[in-house]
Amino acid sequence: RVVEDQWKNLVQIWSSEEFKKRSETNKQNKSKHTFFHCAGSKSFADIYHEEDNESLKEKIEALEERMKKIESRGNNESSASVCHAQKKKDLLAGRRVRILNFSREVVASGILMSDDNDNVVMGKKLGGEYYEVSILIAHDPTASLFIKDADRKNMNDAVGSHIIWFREY
Repeated sequence: RVVEDQWKNLVQIWSSEEFKKRSETNKQNKSKHTFFHCAGSKSFADIYHEEDNESLKEKIEALEERMKKIESRGNNESSASVCHAQKKKDLLAGRRVRILNFSREVVASGILMSDDNDNVVMGKKLGGEYYEVSILIAHDPTASLFIKDADRKNMNDAVGSHIIWFREY
């Protein structure tokens, strides 16, 4: 099914010493990989979203199990602390959000993970100033993060992780 002239050129390229050398180098490099880029038909954003949902589902199931144990014991002190924790729960968690820079341009898309003032993310307490956000897609990969750490300086570095972001942006 290949045009004969193209096939001859291809065989000639494959037979060249330069190609064989490059092929061997590529094989050696590939054998050193520990992380393989393989997502199938799903986008990375969909995979991250599913993983976040699975994690959230596990946390909810664990909380429900804990509530059942508390109810079966009739422990009033524990019940009160769980009720208090439920009052503090994140009101906006799980919502899809667009991340804006200071010029109000969309630089990323993500999921708001927490608006709980007491949570600490990237070494800072959310307080009333920040949200915890999971970055799914960097629309502007070079956009600078408001709060940086050793591993994350720009939006591309933050894809797939949780960062802290100003509430108004």
